[in-house]
Amino acid sequence: MSIDIFYDEPKNEAFFKMPKVLFSEKYKDLSAEAKLLYGLMIDRTSLSVKNKWCDKNGEVFIYYTVAETCEKLGCGHDKATKLQRELVRHKLLRRERQGKSKPLRLYVLSVGE
Repeated sequence: MSIDIFYDEPKNEAFFKMPKVLFSEKYKDLSAEAKLLYGLMIDRTSLSVKNKWCDKNGEVFIYYTVAETCEKLGCGHDKATKLQRELVRHKLLRRERQGKSKPLRLYVLSVGE
C-alpha cells in the first residue's frame, strides 16, 4: 500500500492563509467556522485589492453574500448570518448596507495582537 506524505507545498494546489493570532487567547471565543470564514474573506480581499474595489474613502471592500457563505461552508442561511455577526462582534468585519436589493459591502478588518 502506497501512502502519499505531505512534505512540501504542492506546486499545483492553492491554499488559504490564516493569521496565527486567530488561534491565540484573544480569539479563543471565536468559533472555528468563523475563523475559516475570515480566512476565505481575506482571500477575497486580495482579489478586491487587485481589482481596485475601493469606496470613496479608499477602503477596500468585498462582496461575500450569505448564500456564498452557505455554499462554501455547507451550512444554512441562519448559520452563515451568525458567523458573519460573530466576526463583527470580534471586530474582524464591518458590514455596510448599500440600499434595497443590493448586497452588503463587507470590510475585512485586521486582527489585533
